[in-house]
Amino acid sequence: MHTGSPDELRHKEQRAAQIAAQIAELLNHLEQCGPVTANTGRITGCAVTIRRTGTRWTATPDRS
Repeated sequence: MHTGSPDELRHKEQRAAQIAAQIAELLNHLEQCGPVTANTGRITGCAVTIRRTGTRWTATPDRS
């Protein structure tokens, strides 16, 4: 929950939208290599898995 000023909230929302757009563009690039799927806490693509680990997101090669 946001506890700052309305201006701070608008700035955070704008920044979040910018980051989300960047992530979407990167997922589009990843999908050019093969299918990309998303499940709770995990995104899988061509030979890579991105997952939530503790408080961070990590990317690891998928060697399956």
